[in-house]
Amino acid sequence: MTDSNDAPGGQSAAEIRHRMANALQLLGALARMRSQRASEPDARRQLLWMADAIGSIGSLEKRRQGDAVDFAGFLADMAPIWRRRHASQQADVVIQAEPLMAPDHAASTLGLITQELVGNALAHGYGDGRTGQVTVHLARVPDGRCELRVSDDGHGFDPATGSERFGLWLVRNLAAQVRGEFSLTANPGVTASLVFPL
Repeated sequence: MTDSNDAPGGQSAAEIRHRMANALQLLGALARMRSQRASEPDARRQLLWMADAIGSIGSLEKRRQGDAVDFAGFLADMAPIWRRRHASQQADVVIQAEPLMAPDHAASTLGLITQELVGNALAHGYGDGRTGQVTVHLARVPDGRCELRVSDDGHGFDPATGSERFGLWLVRNLAAQVRGEFSLTANPGVTASLVFPL
């Protein structure tokens, strides 16, 4: 897709992307508002999860350039949003990202994976006044693939014990969609790594 005026109604591709991003942001805001009226805690959590996911996709659209997305730019845009959504957790979000254009077929999936990993780290890694830092690292690795790594210095957990939460189950399934290799190490803190081709 180019930015020429060949779209229906004479709108440029950039204008259409902007409208799509605004529509997605509105849907996310509506889901968040609806969660505030939900009487069941689980329903509230699910609506908030959906609002966050929709909001992330909307932010991706704002960074779209033709058939790819400026993924490092997306991460920079999302960092203050993640901090604000989890302000009560007292944890900072730091982005360490090399410039990377994610192709159309992978960008949304990578965005959802990052959203889930950062959200999990902030929601489960800190509490009881504990402060810390969640680091999102994006870089090329020597074999030519890319690595997305989310690490925190929070409570940590043993991934070998207990049943897997929905979030990690989702990440593993999304990782397969981008032919990525996902790994998780914990204690102390948690580090999630996705190595994927582009």
